[in-house]
Amino acid sequence: MITKKTLKNCHKGIIKMEQIKNYIKKLKENKSLIPMLVAIVLAFVMFLTIFMPYASATEEYAERLEQYSDYYALEELDMNGEDFINISMAKYAKVYSKMSEDIFGDSATGVLYVVLVVLIAIFAIGALVFAFFKKPIAVIVFDILAFVVFCIQNWDYKDRGVIPSDNYNWGGAYYIFIICAIAVLVCAVASIILKKIFEKKTVGG
Repeated sequence: MITKKTLKNCHKGIIKMEQIKNYIKKLKENKSLIPMLVAIVLAFVMFLTIFMPYASATEEYAERLEQYSDYYALEELDMNGEDFINISMAKYAKVYSKMSEDIFGDSATGVLYVVLVVLIAIFAIGALVFAFFKKPIAVIVFDILAFVVFCIQNWDYKDRGVIPSDNYNWGGAYYIFIICAIAVLVCAVASIILKKIFEKKTVGG
């Protein structure tokens, strides 16, 4: 004979089973979120590379910059020779924007380099924000945009013979950015795949 107590215990058991299922579901969902957490960190590093050494002076040229620091100083920018041993993207943009007429013969060209760096920063932050909100497709879009602008900038520096050159090689930021951009793309794709696998298992089971 089924009593009220038995029914009550069964009801409690069903509730507990549902709670366990929901807990397991959340754990599985978190697996698909791990790549997005990694992407947040990587996108932030992409942003930081703007202030890291984009170009590093060769050993011989670095010694010359240190030895004749005052000779290579630029009073307009409050920079001396030692400041040019390692040059970041932000520092290049500052130099080109302030001394555009002296370097390029007009004031407009220097602004272009500021725009390139700003776009890289915006797209990197965009990838970070969308990774935070778990939007992998948007992360892919912004990551690719950041990488494309970065490549355009690299092409320009190569084409003008700035980097690499007899005096400068690519700095750490150049390689870090490329690695992080590729890794962010991989993380976003992995997140999409893991989410689809989980959805199929949920529907099937």
